[in-house]
Amino acid sequence: MDMQTLCLTLLCCAALAVAGCTSPAPDAAPPATVQETMVHTAPTPMNAMGCNADSDCVPAQCCHPASCINRVAKPACDGVMCTMSCEGPLDCGAGSCGCVQGTCSIVAAPQETTVVTLNTKTSSAVRIWATPQRYSPLMSSTPGIELSVIMPVMDTSTVVYDWTASYGQFLSWNPPDYAVNEKGPAVTTNGGKIYWSFIDKPASTESPVIITVTARDTATRTGIGRSTLTLDWDGDYAVTVKEIR
Repeated sequence: MDMQTLCLTLLCCAALAVAGCTSPAPDAAPPATVQETMVHTAPTPMNAMGCNADSDCVPAQCCHPASCINRVAKPACDGVMCTMSCEGPLDCGAGSCGCVQGTCSIVAAPQETTVVTLNTKTSSAVRIWATPQRYSPLMSSTPGIELSVIMPVMDTSTVVYDWTASYGQFLSWNPPDYAVNEKGPAVTTNGGKIYWSFIDKPASTESPVIITVTARDTATRTGIGRSTLTLDWDGDYAVTVKEIR
């Protein structure tokens, strides 16, 4: 091999070596991407338990409520069917919703110890019992708010009860046929159950509905006692039991 051929051979080897060292490196794997999972929660009304006055607070559940909430967060109860039983701390006059230190809370009905004193119109021996705590004519479970009178044990055979309502009317709904009979805004009964309801929404919901019962003894012509039920409007077509005295 002559010198010229040897030089060419060495130059080719060197070129191949340089080309091998400068070849591009394989592409690096792309960085892993992390997908964030967004957790969506239902919006909660601001200050749902806060209040400034008793009128701000309503039952938090439709049937047999066990707590109270601001009326801005009240549940939609139209058309909800509830059993006619006393099961919660607000049922049947056991308590009411009120504003306690800025929070909607259950206010238990006062426990009164009374003595029956005839011939007085201010006796607390008579008390209205009412259920359900929220009522709308759209409810199919009852023709109205069921009303009856709680009294101490005594002979009631000669006692009658005069009922009046500032709005709406009283109904009877009794066995065996359970026919609904309209009685008007004033009725006198001999005891048992009476119902209150309404048909048209009021011109204004600012004024509550006041239902009053007065018990009197027809034999002695004396008054036994008087009780008042206050119903607050919940929208245009429902009422809630606010207070029983």
